[in-house]
Amino acid sequence: MYRIAVLTDRTRDGRNYVEQITRFCMSRGLLPQIELHNDQERFFHGILDEKPSCIVLALPGVAGLNAVEHLRSLCPDCGIMWCSDLDFSLQAFRLRIEYFLLEPITPEAFSHGLTVLFETHMKRNRN
Repeated sequence: MYRIAVLTDRTRDGRNYVEQITRFCMSRGLLPQIELHNDQERFFHGILDEKPSCIVLALPGVAGLNAVEHLRSLCPDCGIMWCSDLDFSLQAFRLRIEYFLLEPITPEAFSHGLTVLFETHMKRNRN
């Protein structure tokens, strides 16, 4: 099963991201399991047992950078879309993040990021 995890410290934003991911997937005939996580420690402990296919990470500042670095070390093959309030685009490139979004994030930009995330992740897993 295709699993998508959303990790954020803002519950409202997380719900919004889950809704957008659900609409995006339904429009493409995809039915993944989508999980919202607000507790980093629990999330990282949980992915040791069962790794998600893709992750949308939306954490502010250096907390986001630290989380994405840790995430990449735990899940080198997971697709990651990183949303941040600081411009960490160079770090995102260095960490092989499929898509980086700088806040504020429009629904169109988020949808484009999902498109890139899914296309890149699916191509990589075919090879």
